[in-house]
Formats: sequence, C-alpha cells, structure tokens
Amino acid sequence: MMRKMKRTCICVMVLLFGFLGAVQVFATTEDNAHVKATEAHGRGHVKHDPEFIKNQAESLGIDTKGKDIDSLEKEVRDTVIKKEAKELGISIEGKELYDLANEVRETHIKKVAKDLGISTKGKELKDLVHEIRETQIKKDAKELGISIENKNLRKVAHEVREKRIFQAAKKLGIETKNKSANEVFKEIMTNHADKVKELNLFPTKEGKIFFFDRSKEN
Repeated sequence: MMRKMKRTCICVMVLLFGFLGAVQVFATTEDNAHVKATEAHGRGHVKHDPEFIKNQAESLGIDTKGKDIDSLEKEVRDTVIKKEAKELGISIEGKELYDLANEVRETHIKKVAKDLGISTKGKELKDLVHEIRETQIKKDAKELGISIENKNLRKVAHEVREKRIFQAAKKLGIETKNKSANEVFKEIMTNHADKVKELNLFPTKEGKIFFFDRSKEN
C-alpha cells in the first residue's frame, strides 16, 4: 500500500510540475530498474518540501491553517487527481484514488501519443511510454537547438532539462551564478510555482505530462 501511495503521489507531482518533472525522470533513471519517489523531483529537492507543498495547496484553494505537511500533501494529491480526472472526462464515482490515478495516467499517455503522432494500436503501455519518451526528448532537443548526434537519450534529456531550467530562471529574474540546475529548479518550484504555468516556462502539450512506473513496466 505504501508503494502504491508513493507512486500515486509521484503521478500528482508530475502533473503539477509539467514537462520538466518528466524530463528529470528520464535524465536520472535511464539506467535504473525502478523509479524512486525522490528522483522524480530533482533527487528529493522538491518533494516533501513544506513550503512547496503549502504553496501548491494554496494555489488549489486548499485551506492550510492548522494542517501538518502530511495531511496537506494528501489533500493536494487527492485534489489534483480528481481535478485531472474531471478535465479528462473520467468518472471518479466508486473508485479508489490509486486506481483513479492510474486511469488518469493511462489517459494522459495515450493523449500525448496522439498529439505526437504516435499510433497506440496494438501497443502495450510500457512500449508506448518508451516511444513517447524518445520522441518527446528528441523533439524538445531540436526546438532548443541541442544536438543529439552521438549522444544517448539520457544525456540528451539532461541537456534538455538543464536548458529549460536556466531559461525559466532567466525569465523569472533568478540569479543562477554558481548554482546547480537542481538548486535553481528547487528555487523556481518553491518560490515561483504559480508562474510556471502562467508563463508556460516548461512547455509541453497543454502544459501536462504523465508519469510512468518503471518498476511495473520493465
């Protein structure tokens, strides 16, 4: 049950982060068999950050007064999953949150595939995810002027991720000198999360992306 809740929480956080969260997963877990919760958010720099969770709760209209961080995180998780389900036309009636999150995830995967011109016919979800991952990263690399020649996908993803982060920081007026990409990312998501969607700082189709559970799909 704990693993289920962690995976559900990751799914929610990536829906909040948009494209960058997904690229971080690609960049840090290409050689790993499993995805850890912390890796999906810049190796633990964002997940469970009280200020970040509180900011997200407030942006969702959740009252934070008198609530501990675990309660707030759960409420954010529940709210985001149900909100996404509603936007996708998915019924939430009588469904466990974990099952609903998986349904949201699967729907997003198929929608992103369609947007990228990838056929879903006869493909298992895990294979579709890998195809989307490669297509999306190469597409974004091209848009950012990043060469993919003689580079593996993991390296390209790292370069895409870092360029997106520093571009976003520049737009927000954040000082980046002597800061790592992870440090800058934490600052963006903790102090400027509301601006990420407003300014489309980490763009993808509709500003959303999916999360996949490699522990199940590999």
